[in-house]
Amino acid sequence: MAKKNLDYYLNLPYTYVIEWSDVDECFLGSIAELEHNMTCGQTHEEVFRNLKEALISYITTSLDNNFEIPEPLKVTDFKGSITYRTSRERHYKLAKQAKLYGKSINAFIDEAIGEKLQAAARG
Repeated sequence: MAKKNLDYYLNLPYTYVIEWSDVDECFLGSIAELEHNMTCGQTHEEVFRNLKEALISYITTSLDNNFEIPEPLKVTDFKGSITYRTSRERHYKLAKQAKLYGKSINAFIDEAIGEKLQAAARG
């Protein structure tokens, strides 16, 4: 296992969220895995630099004080199975649609989720 030092944490795939704010008239950014963090700037690049600096400061302070540092989710943390509960009516509708498309309910749900995730990634 790698030593958990500054370099270890900086090489993890943290989730940077940067969006334009009409209210603030600037880009706002945060790191999803860290609570209570936000910065702003006039460009994506400025906000990203600010977030990187804040992450370095957060990690350094946490290491110096032996605080727990949140890490991003890893693909290996998941098995690929989800227990999903829904109403009878929605289950029925899913079964009908899946059959119409010649798919199992699981395949139909997985495809629908994949489409929604792609749309969300595009913004």
